Amino acid sequence: MVKGMDAPGVPAGFEAALELVRSLWAEGRQEGVPERLVAWAMMVESVDRLAALHGPSATAALLDRLGRAVLDTSPGAGPGSLQ
Repeated sequence: MVKGMDAPGVPAGFEAALELVRSLWAEGRQEGVPERLVAWAMMVESVDRLAALHGPSATAALLDRLGRAVLDTSPGAGPGSLQ
């Protein structure tokens, strides 16, 4: 969804936030938490937080754009391919 960290519209601090999420992901892996559970938990928490911050309509619109980006991603693309 974000093509480059310096792309217009990417908020300041996004790269630091992304690194934080990735470090938590790695920590879960080290703790033996299955990746699919970490992914699900991150998604649920993210959607909940986004809805609280921006409202349900804005969050639903974001999820719609995300769904289209996922469908447009080539099969076998690696992590970070939606950025």
